[in-house]
Amino acid sequence: MLKPLALPAVALIAALLLPGTADALTSPIQSVPALTDNSLYRSGKIKSSECPDGALSIESAPAAKRTITALWRCLNTSWSAHFKHAKLPFAPAKLVVLTEPAPFCGKKWKEGFLSTYCAGTKTAAVLVNDEYYLRTREIYHFTYITALYGAHLQHTTGIARGFSALPYKNKAENFERERRWMLQGSCLSGVFLGSVWKTAGEGSEGWPALLDLVKSNGDHRSKKDRYFAKGKNIVYWLDRGFKSGDPGSCNTWKASSARVA
Repeated sequence: MLKPLALPAVALIAALLLPGTADALTSPIQSVPALTDNSLYRSGKIKSSECPDGALSIESAPAAKRTITALWRCLNTSWSAHFKHAKLPFAPAKLVVLTEPAPFCGKKWKEGFLSTYCAGTKTAAVLVNDEYYLRTREIYHFTYITALYGAHLQHTTGIARGFSALPYKNKAENFERERRWMLQGSCLSGVFLGSVWKTAGEGSEGWPALLDLVKSNGDHRSKKDRYFAKGKNIVYWLDRGFKSGDPGSCNTWKASSARVA
């Protein structure tokens, strides 16, 4: 079985990046309330729940689709309840599982994409085939799928709009901006996973094994494209969300540059 690369992150961010402007970026981010003081951070801890059918499978495309759909259902249930309790507006995210590339969100499926999110329809799409998904350890897909849902949360709360308007003056600053976005998605992924891990993660390789796998797939070896951070920083944010169970722990916009490198 192939060792998974950070390709889901690549595909996801390529679909989610929004246009920015070419001014200066202050790091950590300041004076952008949608990013640094979002109401999501004051919503409290997510409630623990059960997700016994959310244990992901790569046995076959139908099995993968069934288990991804079950995990997505748990994501919708948990986050809907969380936003309702916090008295924040929310709409569940829809999901499309593809076994081959197909038009999505009014556009042709881009070559190399493994997933994407359509903000206009609040729908995510995941490609399940032998090229990547079915050849990768199941445990890795926990972060892949739940971070994709994190993009829905970021759009729902206005974080995406703040991200879109965030200025940068060069490629390095833009990459840091993108890493803050992606690492926040990883942290929100951890928040959910921590709330369902006793059932969803039952029978898996375990949380420490997942962290080790994620750590080995950072982009720190790349000298060119640095939009998903060093493995140790991905692990930091993922585990931070998992242990805290609180979206308030996922404010990557106020973190130091080193913590999102």
